[in-house]
Amino acid sequence: MVEVREPGRIRVRLLGELDLAGAPVVSECLRRHRERGDAVLVDLDELQFMDMSGLRVLLAAAEVASSDGWTLAVTPGSLPVRRLIGLVHLDGRPPFDGSST
Repeated sequence: MVEVREPGRIRVRLLGELDLAGAPVVSECLRRHRERGDAVLVDLDELQFMDMSGLRVLLAAAEVASSDGWTLAVTPGSLPVRRLIGLVHLDGRPPFDGSST
């Protein structure tokens, strides 16, 4: 995970795999930025693998964002990530609607 400050937001680039082992680290990172009031773009474009635990972290963050006004966006992701999102019929739905980049 690499955090990059960009104009008006923090880009959280996820690299490699987002699975059960990494999900708590990403969840904590997103919680910290939400508490600071940082707008966040989660960049999934370099993920080679994401399992349901990683997907749950993103969905939980999106739910919090929709309820409290926190600005959270997610890139479309790599091909394996887009496949998972499509398999669970989340493509086209926030935060996976492609409006985040």
